[in-house]
Amino acid sequence: MASSPKRIFCYGDSLTAGSSPPLDPLFPYGPHLEQELNQSLQSSALSSSSSSSSSESESGVVVRWRGLPGWTASAMVEYMNDSTIGLRSALDAIRNPSISIVIILAGTNDIGSITSSMFDSRNSDLDESNNNNMESVKLVMDPIVRLHKTCLDCIGDSGRKDMQTLAVGIPGSAWQERNSNAAQLCADVNDALRQFAASEERVTYTDFPFLYQSDDIKWSSDGLHLSPEGYETLGKCLAQSVKEMCMEK
Repeated sequence: MASSPKRIFCYGDSLTAGSSPPLDPLFPYGPHLEQELNQSLQSSALSSSSSSSSSESESGVVVRWRGLPGWTASAMVEYMNDSTIGLRSALDAIRNPSISIVIILAGTNDIGSITSSMFDSRNSDLDESNNNNMESVKLVMDPIVRLHKTCLDCIGDSGRKDMQTLAVGIPGSAWQERNSNAAQLCADVNDALRQFAASEERVTYTDFPFLYQSDDIKWSSDGLHLSPEGYETLGKCLAQSVKEMCMEK
């Protein structure tokens, strides 16, 4: 009898949903992550089948996702318990088996919201700029950390708190190229995410797998979202981090 599939859950904003303006369909990275894991993962702890089908009875790994376009991490925390979009509701609903790893990619909209009214820091007092940036980092980090800790506190089918999380660094964007405050805040939040992951045994950090470049086919023309090719690349790249997490467990 085949063992139960390993469940991976992706949670975040439009980069998890797969928005790719001006195209209307969604192109989530989740299916590409699932396919890559089921095709390449050889560890018997993760997979008992070589099939790349998304069927739970045939797959060693099943990936599901919930992406909320336009949402900040703080809004995700506010609606944590919502029965249709909340993170905690998803964690509680997915059972037999429960989720093994949650991938959280959030913070892009928080950075945009915070920095949209900021003056360019290159023209401001250094001490004041540093203080403002520290406050801004906290505004972005606190809700992201709460999302991760909600997962860490979840009791799985085993009766233990054994869920892992993967914190994906916030990617670059055209906005960050135009606004030095946004670029600096993104770098500082990613550093803080890295430090948070180092302090938590069941949290892993990975940088966003590719840089923003306006002429790169992996990016949408709006300078914020990915193209369908970009989401495919993202899913395939994250598979390596997921495999390493499962082997370390």
